[in-house]
Amino acid sequence: MVIWDQDLSGYGVRVSPGGSRTYFFQGRIKGHSAAQKITIGRHGPITAEQARKEAQRLAAEMALGRNPAQPKIRPDKTVRSTFGDLMEAYIDMLHKQSKASAKLVENGIRKDIERAFPKLWSKLAAEIDIDDCLAIVGKLHDEGSPRQADKLRSYIKTAFTKAINARRNVNAPRAMRELKLTHNPASEIEKVEGSSNASDRALSLAEFRAYWRHAQALSEPRRSLAMLHVLTGGQRMQQLARVTLADIDRDAMLMRMADGKGRRVKPRIYTVPLLPETLELINNITGGGEFVFSCDGGQTPIHQSYLSDAAKEICRTMQEAGELEGEPFTGKVIRATIETRLMKKPYRVSSDILARLLSHGLGGVQAKHYAHDDMHEEQVEALEKLWRMLNEEPEPSAEVVHLDQRRVAV
Repeated sequence: MVIWDQDLSGYGVRVSPGGSRTYFFQGRIKGHSAAQKITIGRHGPITAEQARKEAQRLAAEMALGRNPAQPKIRPDKTVRSTFGDLMEAYIDMLHKQSKASAKLVENGIRKDIERAFPKLWSKLAAEIDIDDCLAIVGKLHDEGSPRQADKLRSYIKTAFTKAINARRNVNAPRAMRELKLTHNPASEIEKVEGSSNASDRALSLAEFRAYWRHAQALSEPRRSLAMLHVLTGGQRMQQLARVTLADIDRDAMLMRMADGKGRRVKPRIYTVPLLPETLELINNITGGGEFVFSCDGGQTPIHQSYLSDAAKEICRTMQEAGELEGEPFTGKVIRATIETRLMKKPYRVSSDILARLLSHGLGGVQAKHYAHDDMHEEQVEALEKLWRMLNEEPEPSAEVVHLDQRRVAV
């Protein structure tokens, strides 16, 4: 985004997706038709007042028909990188790498560091110590948000690590290299207890079928979205939100997905088979926009909490109807339920097929270098079993043919 100064024509500031600001001047040298754009410098090392004075100098030079030299101001040597500069550089790096989690990380950093601890945000990065990091993480922990607390611990630790490693890596972002940090104060902070406790909750078969019945009773577009979530195998909600109409191949009956979780620089592309019943659901929720998983006709994707909220609504309905056999559940349980139920008899879908269908556990050596078969037919069979399970249809059994021994006797 570019913001132009209202008083000085040609003087502006570029604001990156991560929030960093860079001053520049754009104008024409007298007697020349081509516009010339000159970068003045980044906010922080250069102040807004310094940038404005330099822009005025450049404008005067051009008005006289002179080709202006590069900006004469230099960053104030007394101004050193702050903790905020470090986190801004980390956010910029995630955006430039097109990480799917970039915006989520940025929101967390701005809310739980920049706005919650403005003094620490302005503190020199080299002076940040373990107590400063613990103040940020501890506040979230004490507020009952262990998951978010551990995320912030990870963000801070990773940002410092990237900056330290950047000193010996010419390919690292320049903003990271210029921080010149040598110590990571967050490296000694222990993982927050309770931040990643895996839930062992999975719906029973009766609960799952009740969930499916109640999903079909929801109002649109929540009905079609909740049903499509189940019939595509319980894919991760954040990944579903990125699916566009261009990712749907109606001829091949496939949905293209991008898995960007973990430390991948580029997301892993995989495909999910589509049952014939899903096409009508897709038609119900798509319109003039590009996104498939949307509640406004495809104009904007659903928030990752949308399907979770639908699951909570169904959970309350089941609880009121006496259909809940275990503790209340969230949307994440649906994914675990699909995997658990398909592994049980009479379905007995193998873990290898489920790993391909749900895109997990595929980062090992075997998956990367040897297992090139995407098991498409087996994935289709798994989803067909899921359909029969939900609709209480029996599994087809092999027909036994009794041979007449007299006819086959030698």
